[in-house]
This record gives sequence, structure tokens and C-alpha cells, in this order.
Amino acid sequence: MTEALAQAWEEAMEGLVLHRERRVLYLNPKAAELLEVRREKVVGHSLLLALRDHRLEALALHGGERALEVRGRLLKARALPGRLYLWDETEAKRRLEALEEATQVLAHELRTPLAGMGPLLEALTPKTPQEKEVLDLLKGEVARLSRLVKDLSLTQPGPKRTFALEELWPRLERLLQERLRGRRVEVHLAHPVRTDPEVVFQILLNLLDNALKYGQDPIRLVSLAEGNHFRLEVRDRGPELPDYENLFLPHHRGFQGGTGEGLGLYLVRRLARNLGGEAYAFRQEPENVFGVHFPLD
Repeated sequence: MTEALAQAWEEAMEGLVLHRERRVLYLNPKAAELLEVRREKVVGHSLLLALRDHRLEALALHGGERALEVRGRLLKARALPGRLYLWDETEAKRRLEALEEATQVLAHELRTPLAGMGPLLEALTPKTPQEKEVLDLLKGEVARLSRLVKDLSLTQPGPKRTFALEELWPRLERLLQERLRGRRVEVHLAHPVRTDPEVVFQILLNLLDNALKYGQDPIRLVSLAEGNHFRLEVRDRGPELPDYENLFLPHHRGFQGGTGEGLGLYLVRRLARNLGGEAYAFRQEPENVFGVHFPLD
């Protein structure tokens, strides 16, 4: 077993440095690559000789987790007693920067046609109640898309108002009616909040759409108030996933696969942070939980 474990670390895609009394006991090939050192030159010698960075040394000695720019790479480092784990986040950072640039271009290209669609819809005169209902729905969707373009442009959230979360459900139901057909969805949205309702609507839409694509029934929409913060969660009975945090990176999906660009949860995190909150996901048997938290006001 010990031999197999040693071989596994020799082949691992994450770096491992073992140390004691400020001396290197072992580092695997990936750590040597990330730190740009030769193993035979540093094993048995001082920890600083291998790390060549006082910030990494302090982290290794005192524990914790942080991301650091080290020799042209963005390294995520996690330190436990006698162990330092290293992950290369450089490519993920590059992809995020490329996505940010692409979203700016997309927002710019969408802004002009959306600005023209509003007045055109206002000029239409519905002749029947059904036409009025469709026209109102189109106006609402143009307003939502305009709000989304502003979010993609990294602007601040729109005007706040106090509203009941359950008032968002009829809009969600209309937009997702095809996917909701035959599915079991339980809605437990019972809290008033003061924030931008369009941002909360987009968050709920993305979370619910994700659950309908990849999750299993019953799907539950749940709101929770905790002190001066608020949680909004979509839960489903799908199988446990191997990794939850990376699902919030662009172009990442779980092992269920599926179609799409893998941007839904990335946008959820971005919108939640615009509200002063955060997005999260974890397993709470028997459910997968995807949610956001942000201040009540």
C-alpha cells in the first residue's frame, strides 16, 4: 500500500512538498515543475531553497490556503502540518480573463439592438387579451436581457426594492415551462428581501435551469434567512459530484455531461458577488445544494 501511494504521488497532477524542521523530506515531480527546481538539489536541504519564496515558506510553516503569483505562475497553495499542496491555476486565470474580454464584446454588441427593441414593442397595439399577454412577456424579457447585458458589463446592480421572493416564480414558470413539464419542483420561497429583483431572478433562473438539466427530482427551491444574511438555494436528488467548486469556473460541468457552454453557474457567482454575496455548492445527503448568499439589504 505504501509503495502504491508513493507511486501515485509521483504521477499526481498536483504538487506535494513534505517537510520537517524547515527541511525538505520529499517533493513530487509536479511540485518540482511548479517550483522550477531539481529534486536532487533540494531534498534534504532547507525549505526556502525549494520554495524560493518567503510567502510560500511562511504559509508552509504556519498553515492556511492562498493563491500566489510565483515565478510567472498563479499557484494555489494549501498548507497542513508538514505538507504543502500546490495547484497550477495559471490556465484557469487565463481562461477567466479571456471570458471577461469576450463578455465585454458580447455586451457591447447586444446593447444597441436591445435598446431598439424596447421602443418597437411599445409601438405595438395588441388587439386581443392573448396578444397583450404575449406582448407583456416580450417586454419583460427584453428588460431582463437588458439587465443581463449590464451585469455582463460589470456594472453595479440596478435599483433595490423590497419584494417577496415568491413573486418571481410565475416568471420562472413561464420561461421554463417546457423543461418543467413532467418534472417535480417544490417551491419554498417565503422571505421578503431588499435588493435588485432582476439580479435575483437571473440567479434563480440559472440555478433552476442547471438543476433541470443535470439534477433529479424532486427539485426544491428554498430560501433561508440567517441574521442579516439570506440564502437562496436550489436542491436536487442527483448523485454526488466529484467536485463542486470547479463547477463555478467557465466551461466546467459535472460528470453528467450535457450540452451548453458551462457558463450558468459562473454567471451565478458573478451576479452574487455583485450583490455583495457569494455562490456555493456542496453535498447534503440526499441532495446536491447549489445556492447563493447575500445581505438582506
